[in-house]
Amino acid sequence: MTIRSNFALLICFILISGCSSRPKLPLISDEEAFKYEKEYLAEYEQLKSDFSDQSEIKWVQPANKKTPCKVYVGVSKGDDRTLDPDYKVYWDGDCKNGYANGLGREFERATVLNAEALAIYKGKEEEPEYFIQTYHLDNKTQEGDINNRYFVETTINEDNFNFDINYQYGFFGSKEMPYRLITMKSPFNDNILQYKQYPNFSYVLYDMSNNEFDKNKYNFYMNYKGKANGFGFSTPKSGATASGEMSDGSMIRRVQLPNSYFLKIGSVQSEINDAGVKALNAQKYALKVKKQYMNQICKESKSVDFMDDKEYKDICNDSSEIKIKIDEKLAQINILKQQKREQQRQHELLIAKQKQAEAERNQEVWNSINQSLKELGDNIRKNTPKTTYTNCNGTYGGVNCTSTTY
Repeated sequence: MTIRSNFALLICFILISGCSSRPKLPLISDEEAFKYEKEYLAEYEQLKSDFSDQSEIKWVQPANKKTPCKVYVGVSKGDDRTLDPDYKVYWDGDCKNGYANGLGREFERATVLNAEALAIYKGKEEEPEYFIQTYHLDNKTQEGDINNRYFVETTINEDNFNFDINYQYGFFGSKEMPYRLITMKSPFNDNILQYKQYPNFSYVLYDMSNNEFDKNKYNFYMNYKGKANGFGFSTPKSGATASGEMSDGSMIRRVQLPNSYFLKIGSVQSEINDAGVKALNAQKYALKVKKQYMNQICKESKSVDFMDDKEYKDICNDSSEIKIKIDEKLAQINILKQQKREQQRQHELLIAKQKQAEAERNQEVWNSINQSLKELGDNIRKNTPKTTYTNCNGTYGGVNCTSTTY
């Protein structure tokens, strides 16, 4: 996965040349352009305390350890999983001073819970460094700097033989900064979604530049309570950028936005890109930690007594099965794309034939008109009586006469 900066380039293009090609629409002021953002941010400041981290820390003794070896369990407000009678935690690493120590994996199990985390503990009552978290019931894995909330989240869905996979990466919010900076991608979708999400509203950026079947390159809008609300714009692959004001999901008027608005959205997109780079770099390091862990446990001689060995060593399996499914679906998508390309080609040929036929019909009409005019001229000349004009000039010694017939 790579971060794209095309949207920022688009902003530069709009500022340099877009204004000259815009239709003659009312140019709104900076104050009006940012009125929605100002309102939403003021509301966010009032709500921020309600969305702050209200987690509780518990230190739980692993069910598989006979000696004191407590592990860290963070419980958010409303999360009562540790109260489940079937709740258990397992730890496959070492212990020191009554706490987990070193590199290892935690396993959480309950009535409706099957999760695990790869972590490094320091043998004391201190939050460990988490690198990978997996939620098996949700088919979701997070890889990166989990503690600081920069990671890549991969979700795999297999519903009624419909295989899908998507990635979200960037900054997932913290107590100090309760907003998210996320890029969403899928190998099966040419569009890219980016957003900066506050608890009450979002900046939403769509990149369709790689979608050969979409007429637009980029769309931007502000999302409030699940609907587009505020000023936004759309840039087609040919033509000028169109801007407008949305209310409750509907366009209410077309406007011309000031340059400062495009600069603002460019800075938001840069924030999202920077967060994405940090998340991807953190994922690379997390995968190194995973490799080191696998070197310790992916051996025939290694086994545990608190879970099935096959389940325990599932982390040692390569991802070839997933890759095969991805390749199969991509092949299906490519077939559909080729069919759509052929449909477009046939449609374009049909349009071209219709235009050619229309041009030929028009030419036939003009030829017929020209022929009629020619015939009319010929008839006029044939049916007009001839008149002879004689012009004589007197000269010395005689008379010189010339005749002209019309």
